[in-house]
Amino acid sequence: MPIVQITTNLGRRLGTPFLKSVSSLVADMTNKPEKAVVVTLNSQYDMWYNGADAPLAHIRFSSLDMPVSDHVGYSAKFAELFSKDLDVDTERVIVEFNSPQATHLGKNGSTIAEIRKVAD
Repeated sequence: MPIVQITTNLGRRLGTPFLKSVSSLVADMTNKPEKAVVVTLNSQYDMWYNGADAPLAHIRFSSLDMPVSDHVGYSAKFAELFSKDLDVDTERVIVEFNSPQATHLGKNGSTIAEIRKVAD
């Protein structure tokens, strides 16, 4: 269950098409169904980085079983999307990775670890 939390200082509603683009990108990157991807967006924050309040995106990306070796590629794909779609300089697209254990992610009143046990 990939989860993407996006915070920006763009000051405008980015809308469903952009959320769909992120969801589709993450499903493709992780080889997981898009119906499992969660995307949240907060686009009206005051943000400061590298001495400026220029357009900035901070992305928290969590996914079970995410190999560290994939981080560079994922970071590049997020940077490309935010640069192309939102005109955020790639230098100002910050990605924070997290790969929680299945016991630390809940869904449907259970945890992913318990859901996997039942599925096996």
